[in-house]
Amino acid sequence: MAYRGRPSAACERCRSRRMKCDQGVPSCTQCIRARADCPGYRNLLDLKFRDQSEEVIRHCRAPARKKRQDTSIATSSGDDSALAITSIPDSALVRSVQQGVAKRYIFANYVTGGSRCGHMKYLLPLIEDPRNTTVNTALDAVALAAVSNIRLSPHTMLRAQQEYTAALTQTNRALKDPIMCKTDDTLAAVVLLGIYEVITCTDDSYIDRWVKHVDGAAKLIEIRGSDQLTRREGLDMFTHLRTQIILSRIFQERYPSPILAQLNEEVEKYRDPGDRILDQLSTVVIRFSKLCADVKNKRIANPSEIIRTALSIDADLVSHLINVAPSWSYTTVRVPTLDGKYNTKAVWGSHYHIYGSIAAASMWNNYRSARIVVQELIYDTLRYLEGSRQRSTSTSINYPQQEELAGQCRQTIRQLSEDICATVPFHFGLTMGDDIFEDSLSGPMSASNSPAPVAVQSSFLTTSSSPSMSPNLPEEASLSDAEARPISMLNSSPMQSSQNLLSHLASPFELVGAGGFTLMWPLLVAANSGVAEDGLREWVITCLDKIGHSMGINQALSMAKLLREGMQSRAWLSPDHESPSHDT
Repeated sequence: MAYRGRPSAACERCRSRRMKCDQGVPSCTQCIRARADCPGYRNLLDLKFRDQSEEVIRHCRAPARKKRQDTSIATSSGDDSALAITSIPDSALVRSVQQGVAKRYIFANYVTGGSRCGHMKYLLPLIEDPRNTTVNTALDAVALAAVSNIRLSPHTMLRAQQEYTAALTQTNRALKDPIMCKTDDTLAAVVLLGIYEVITCTDDSYIDRWVKHVDGAAKLIEIRGSDQLTRREGLDMFTHLRTQIILSRIFQERYPSPILAQLNEEVEKYRDPGDRILDQLSTVVIRFSKLCADVKNKRIANPSEIIRTALSIDADLVSHLINVAPSWSYTTVRVPTLDGKYNTKAVWGSHYHIYGSIAAASMWNNYRSARIVVQELIYDTLRYLEGSRQRSTSTSINYPQQEELAGQCRQTIRQLSEDICATVPFHFGLTMGDDIFEDSLSGPMSASNSPAPVAVQSSFLTTSSSPSMSPNLPEEASLSDAEARPISMLNSSPMQSSQNLLSHLASPFELVGAGGFTLMWPLLVAANSGVAEDGLREWVITCLDKIGHSMGINQALSMAKLLREGMQSRAWLSPDHESPSHDT
């Protein structure tokens, strides 16, 4: 597929006469004036790509004798340009097709598409502007890298690296310009370069590289100021980056940026009222980021004060989602049992969730991840108090309230972790209307004592409201998604070739890449929680492997490797983290 640029949106009659068309419905003004039937308008997205597959195949299958004859004719004539004409187009055409397929993948999975796609729609107007060469070069690098990982193509990765180098040079040049550094094009390029690092990382240092890119994006957001919030693209990029910036500060136990906190307060007036839940939750999480920094720097030294502050933050997170708008709610689907056992390994536990959009699923998972971190801070502080008492006295004294609170923390963390796992089927393509729920989960989970996998008809599935550990929400019934694909998840070994991984699909790609990006960190937080059982960790590892191999995101493979190696320390804490060591 070759990208063809931005086509004309005019009707066929206006295009053929080169007249300006106002694109009126059902007929444009020019056709009305001419008393002619308006032929209608084309699907612009389909026109942006041209299928050149047959042309490439025809070139590759051309008789070798004819190719040699053409070359000899050109050489005998002494015309070097004729030789170039016969030798260059094949490779140039292949490169064009590769780039077109890669860009189509990014468009379908990140820019446009159904409820599981399009979380980076702000890229579309930037890409269509021919002046924004930096963001287009960065997009080419990301697209080629993702397709290279999926198809196991070193040659494509080499081209991706070349595009990345060019995009990095252009971005650095723009960052030195006081005007260019504030443009949406430059910030979008920084975002895409960060995504490239996520896609191509091959070692455990991915967190450090990710932190550096996030810090750079944070500085750009601060420089851009409130003006960025007045534009749709600027608002969407701010929302997209804000979560990563806050997560990075919690991971490093650093204080949140005062400018970011101020922008977070201002953004609500530019946001649709139904979407302000995003800003309200971010305000609470910024408070928690400050608490983590205060604990590390010993500005809050009293364990009782730490627990009180964390409990207040947790209560605020819950209260904001008690009466969330229907567009942000979800439906819980119960999995049937056979002889008291669940018949599918593709779902962890007894249920899974269906969301109206990937934005809603991401919001809920960020909320759950934040609450897990808050609850673990409370639990760790309680365990520290218990250890301090045991060291200071030889007698055993029971503190029922502390023990009860510790038990509540463990139960809440366990439920939140299971709810994160319940979002995996949605990200991997399952919908309420699927006739068959395929169950072919391979990997460590296949060795469990669960019954053999069987196909589960959707008619046996029953829906219920949100789980008890989460606020009660109204059911979301309007979940139709023409773009959604039936689930075919976790059904191939990580070591299979790309052809085997993708051969059973109608689409050339198995899973939605956007879902992988938004799902990785919540899965890591859930598996890395102190109460996660071994079976859940193994199941999450399998999911991360699937994201890495089927979506072309290498960072997921690095996360799976860390979990396999038994990483127990919380990913959001620095290696030198110490428990509170101060008197009550």
